[in-house]
Amino acid sequence: MTGRVGYAMDRSLLYVKGGGAWEADEYRVSNVVSVATASETRTGWTAGVGGEYAFLDWLTGFVEYDYYDFGTKSNTFTGTLPAPTFVVGIKETKSVAKIGLNIKFGGWH
Repeated sequence: MTGRVGYAMDRSLLYVKGGGAWEADEYRVSNVVSVATASETRTGWTAGVGGEYAFLDWLTGFVEYDYYDFGTKSNTFTGTLPAPTFVVGIKETKSVAKIGLNIKFGGWH
């Protein structure tokens, strides 16, 4: 969930955004004889920057970069025999680039 603030110039919009982020993770570690798994729902924050341009009154295009940081969390992996249960700290960050088109339905006038 993010909010954004920007500056409009004629048919262009430049903006920055920020907010909270959530995701569900599943982890799996395996070797020849055993498998260990863990899962969690993580919370974190996100920040980004982007630009949008109105080609027509009903068609816009955008490019955006977002950074996500979910911090470092300890996860308990439970293994099948003969693997033991063990704890691993996992740090998670993501960089996401987006490009796309938006179509406005209705209001064709």
